[in-house]
Amino acid sequence: MTRRRALALAAVWTLPTLVFLAIVWHVYGTWRISVPPRLGAEARTAVMTTLRAALEKRPFTAPEHRELTRRLPNDGPVAATVLLEGRMLARLDGYGSTVAAATAAAAALMDKHQALIHLRPEERAAADIKVDVVVGRGPIERDHAVLQLVALHPGVEGLGVEVARDPAASHLLMPDEMFLLGLLAKKPLTSLMPEIGMGVEFVKADQILATRAAMTPATWKLRDRRYYRFRTDAFVEAPDRTKPPLPLYRGLPDGPPVTPEILRTAALDGARYLVDHLGPNGRYIYEQNLTTGTATDPLKPGAYSLPRHCGTTYFLAETYRITKEPWLREPIERAFAHMNDLVLAGGCARTLPDGTELNCIIDKGAEWTNLGSTALGVVALAEFQRATGDTRYLPLATKLSSWMLWMQRSDGSFRHRYNVKTQKVDDKAMDLYFSGEAALALARMYEVTGDERYAKASEKALDWLVGWYDFFVGGFLYGEEHWTCISAEALAPYVKKAAWLDFCNGLARFWGDTQPHPGERPDQPDLVGSHVMTPFVMPHNTPAGSHSEARISTYLLGRYHGKPDRKLRQDILETLHYLLRQQIRDENDYAVVAKARGIGGVPTSPVDRMVRIDYVQHVCSAMIRGVELAEEEAAASRKR
Repeated sequence: MTRRRALALAAVWTLPTLVFLAIVWHVYGTWRISVPPRLGAEARTAVMTTLRAALEKRPFTAPEHRELTRRLPNDGPVAATVLLEGRMLARLDGYGSTVAAATAAAAALMDKHQALIHLRPEERAAADIKVDVVVGRGPIERDHAVLQLVALHPGVEGLGVEVARDPAASHLLMPDEMFLLGLLAKKPLTSLMPEIGMGVEFVKADQILATRAAMTPATWKLRDRRYYRFRTDAFVEAPDRTKPPLPLYRGLPDGPPVTPEILRTAALDGARYLVDHLGPNGRYIYEQNLTTGTATDPLKPGAYSLPRHCGTTYFLAETYRITKEPWLREPIERAFAHMNDLVLAGGCARTLPDGTELNCIIDKGAEWTNLGSTALGVVALAEFQRATGDTRYLPLATKLSSWMLWMQRSDGSFRHRYNVKTQKVDDKAMDLYFSGEAALALARMYEVTGDERYAKASEKALDWLVGWYDFFVGGFLYGEEHWTCISAEALAPYVKKAAWLDFCNGLARFWGDTQPHPGERPDQPDLVGSHVMTPFVMPHNTPAGSHSEARISTYLLGRYHGKPDRKLRQDILETLHYLLRQQIRDENDYAVVAKARGIGGVPTSPVDRMVRIDYVQHVCSAMIRGVELAEEEAAASRKR
């Protein structure tokens, strides 16, 4: 080979790589915001001491600590947000060359802000202070339709604007404000999954910024404006004010450690949240916005999901079975009474030629019902009987189970939809979750009755569900089959099949591949343990909960087969730590409005503060079932 030819080949192979690296280096240098180390506990305490004194109208001085002499880019600001009962009363942006100077400037604004002047002493003492030290800026893309979807690191970066290119005329939306005000992740990626969104609502953000600048929309549009991204070192007062302020990431402090006691308490907090959001008619407050307090009304017609109603009640019954907390029983029975009323009024009742009585659960005034509502209703009724030994709901559960058996095909699959008015079955529609839920319902009915009809029907359903994946890429791609593996574990005392365990192990590995572990995402340490399908979309908390339920069942199924997987157990506990951080508790409810009664609730994601009943159901079911695994892990650690 000639030297010229060798150089040409080297250029062909290396030039694209060099070009790519040059582009990466340019993007990195242009867009990455470099930030200093976070303030330590003593420095945070010094900052908060100054601000607290100013809020309570006591003498104050600039905070003193070596870390607070750090220079601030663009003179800050240090932004102090004052909140009372979860609502923002005031934001005080103090500018200065150092953290100490900017903090003193923010403190000096306390007695000038109109919202704070007339606060009573007890209100000042009860208010929470959150601090954002602005530690770096970077450019932002607002115009390109695609790049706009990743304009901000959600919950980590805020949006700022300089008016007339005057640094002193900056107006800021803090990183957590971006999601508390509903400005993030609102553009659906696909119509098939409208709940999965990306991007920034720049139009709404502009309206808020214009208001803060005391400008009309028309005046705002005429002004020369320069937008930018920024990052902050954020922290909030601890519930116990004698302790250092809590460092925040995406608006949340770190979660508690995973112990059996903490998991049990967290699950009961979730159950208490649901009980507090159960109407007198046995219907739940379906959705609750923690930031605004707006919620659905269980006493009025509106969006509601009967499968989720029944699944939520199943979680309460499951928690009652495990904890025996007496306050759970009446709400469970209230939710059952609503289910029974719907059955009686639904018009689904019929008798087969052999005398078998059927019935189903259908919402009031609806024409169609689905398999999931009835299946999870049976799961909840059977779980209550497992908890109490009380058989008074068994006649209802039997009629509902007979309807499911009637909806099952000879190959083990199910029809999913039924028109009550025409008494016709839709033989084509297939919906997520329903077949696995029916398999679990039948497995639980076998457990409480000993009737092998239910066990055989559940076995056929599981064979069909697992067999559906018997194709070329079936072991590499999975749907949301968490109910399938919960059902396989529930039926294990009756029958154990290696194919079921292999399927669930494959599913657990598939989900495990989406789970970040410590050190893998240094810019997103709060997402360790979550289930992330793409780094550009914030993970939702419900899949982490439902996947954990299924992985717990997979672990227990492996134990039934004499093959417990310790690595799987540790991965599950890692996810439970992530979920403990996400759940609302005393340490992170500073931005939850009081009327939302948010303690124990589980929001949609780290950047969406909507709570729906099934979010709490899945996450807290994983927590209460995870107690057993935490006990095993603790015992194994003691042995090691």
